[in-house]
Amino acid sequence: MFSVRPQASAFSVALWLWVFLVCFLGSGVPALAQSSQAPAGPTTVSGQVINAVSGQPVSRALVRLADRSMLTNYEGRFQFEQVTQDGVLLVTKPGFAMNPDSFSPANVILSKLSGQLTLRLYPEAIITVHVSEPDGDPLQGIFITSQRYLFDGSRRWVTVGGGLTDTHGDARLPLSAGEYRLVTRYLAPNADRDEAILPLVVPEQTSSSTLQSVHLHSGQEMHFDLHPQLSRTYPVDVTVKGAALRSDPAIMVTSSIGARISVSPRKDAGSGVQRIDLPNGSYTLSARSGEQGVVEMAETSVSVANQGLSGVTLNLQPAPIIPIELTIDPASTSDNSASSPPNVNQLGLFLENQQQDFDSGNANATLITRRDGGSAFTVPFGTYRLRSRSAGQWYVKSATYGSSDLLQENLVATSGGSGVPIRLIVSNQAGSVQGTTSLGGKAAAGSIYLVSLTPGLTSMISLRSRDDGSFSSSRIPPGSYRALALEQPRQIDFTDPTLAAPFTSWMQNITVGTGVASNLNLDEVPVEDLFP
Repeated sequence: MFSVRPQASAFSVALWLWVFLVCFLGSGVPALAQSSQAPAGPTTVSGQVINAVSGQPVSRALVRLADRSMLTNYEGRFQFEQVTQDGVLLVTKPGFAMNPDSFSPANVILSKLSGQLTLRLYPEAIITVHVSEPDGDPLQGIFITSQRYLFDGSRRWVTVGGGLTDTHGDARLPLSAGEYRLVTRYLAPNADRDEAILPLVVPEQTSSSTLQSVHLHSGQEMHFDLHPQLSRTYPVDVTVKGAALRSDPAIMVTSSIGARISVSPRKDAGSGVQRIDLPNGSYTLSARSGEQGVVEMAETSVSVANQGLSGVTLNLQPAPIIPIELTIDPASTSDNSASSPPNVNQLGLFLENQQQDFDSGNANATLITRRDGGSAFTVPFGTYRLRSRSAGQWYVKSATYGSSDLLQENLVATSGGSGVPIRLIVSNQAGSVQGTTSLGGKAAAGSIYLVSLTPGLTSMISLRSRDDGSFSSSRIPPGSYRALALEQPRQIDFTDPTLAAPFTSWMQNITVGTGVASNLNLDEVPVEDLFP
């Protein structure tokens, strides 16, 4: 159980972060290009550091340029005189970050700068948590993990922080703006407590197909009251059978909400039975043995209801090894070296795990090379979606696994599935997109995202326009897309309607046909609208 109440912003965080700035000229356009040329002569680099949310100056921010440094004054201003070479400006200030997505330094071409610089820093968000028993007594020593949702062609949760509750049951988590979930760990009974503390996930994950997260804005503070359930534990006797590739494979327990339950099996040397202790609830028990390419697995479900269980068996079986068969579409051309047929590894294939796992972050399955030189997936039992990160000339036109169309259906890996191949048909009969991006009516470089509305293995394609705003690509699979341009790149899953909603008014629909050049002129979402 949990409750949430928004609170006022809190900008002061006891954590020093090196923040690599993006420089904004008067209109706020980032200067991200690099140059090895030094300015023609000594120049003055000056500007102001402001809070990107409130617009107020940020005083006592440390600004560094090469081997020189200074603190901003009460108006947030700084000035370096007699600058004779290019360099990287660095800013540090407790409780601020450059932006939620970029962690790389921004190189500034000093020879191209003119006027006053405006450097925007984004205040961190804060999540505060109070954890207590159902009767209200605070729980000390509960570890809370903050996981952030990221999209880089694959949807995944990444652990970005955590902390223990204090004697009052309170914890404080400083975070960048973004999409988050909180996970509390399972705690087994100990000498001071005869009941286990069950894990919690906030918000509750009720669907693997819909993103369920807490959205944090820069500078926002949000509070959660968490009330994990407490329960006695009961003995569960488990026997692992099968020709294990190594002795005593570890038993893993996953709760019905996808959280791992840490157990310490006690093995009876005579019978081989392993006893674990579990609280009331439904669980998936699994065991795994072997290395990548040669893996045996076992899985079963159990429910504990106020009494122990015996006779639970885990039967180890080979995990499915799914080979890849590749066929060239007969319509593909072969009149130049760029059209040479690809090998499987060039397609950037992976299997995206569709199941909740709050410890592994929904680990994906990647290709392995077999001894015969062929490519295959060794797949733990579960449900997956075939994806491709390829940006080359070739794209997957068709993908089937048995009777499943993997362009729009999941792949379900079960025991006995080895040998059934994924059959791919690839084509180089692509279309092209060309056009311009503009910011405030003026041509400008930007990040372009094409969100596919046609079933395929690549759900979103990223492009970048040049300094004059022009862009072109001749490697776009035919289909329908929604196009969006941003002044600054962001790791947002624009295929998710909820996350894309703030940007729909900026999107344009486009259809790409084989051998046809489609024109696209986009207005960029300005940086001030990217990080609300």
